[in-house]
Amino acid sequence: MWAFGTAAHHSPFDWMRHGGASSFERGLEQRSPWPRAMAFAALGAAEVLAAVPGHVEARALITAAADVIGRPALGSRWPWPEPRLSYANAVLPEVLLVAGRALDSPGLLADGLGLLEWLLDRQLRDGHLSVVPTTGWGPGEAGPAFDQQPIEVAALADACARAYAIDGHGWWAQGIELAAAWFLGDNDSRTSMYDPVSGGGFDGLERFGRNENQGAESTLAVLSTLQRARR
Repeated sequence: MWAFGTAAHHSPFDWMRHGGASSFERGLEQRSPWPRAMAFAALGAAEVLAAVPGHVEARALITAAADVIGRPALGSRWPWPEPRLSYANAVLPEVLLVAGRALDSPGLLADGLGLLEWLLDRQLRDGHLSVVPTTGWGPGEAGPAFDQQPIEVAALADACARAYAIDGHGWWAQGIELAAAWFLGDNDSRTSMYDPVSGGGFDGLERFGRNENQGAESTLAVLSTLQRARR
């Protein structure tokens, strides 16, 4: 759904825009009980709304995603709307920002910004990103921990970019820079997660190095993050 919405909005080719829009419309018939599935679908809906501001069904999907995610308990020691942080965590506050814009809700915008600020602060250590490991994090757990996944860093960069577009605060630009620096070696293992020769991204940051596999998800993560930083 994220891909279909993005293609419908941004593709320079008519056939791809039409195909993306058609596939997105079919997907609108579905709903998921899982927050991340709904969150990624909502990112696609946001792209469709940007192209067609009156798209009622896309707005309804964003509303449903915000409902599945829930509202954070800002001000508490654990404001996260789940018992543990897991993967691609920043997509949840990003969708609250999307919903705040789409539904003209200052409360949702404030929730998204507050939750993203907490998440970014939670993943800072000694001036660099030290992100959630594959086993997740719960209340009271601390890093550094491994393996750390590129998708977590890319999701932070994406969410910070959206937050920066909304309120222009320099903290969000710094978040994007920290994400790019993580890929280039400013991380817990002082290991580059980007191969400039192949253009690929490595699959996981380990305590004493990295997973040498260069998978599609990790490669897309590093490329999108470096593009965010360049902008």
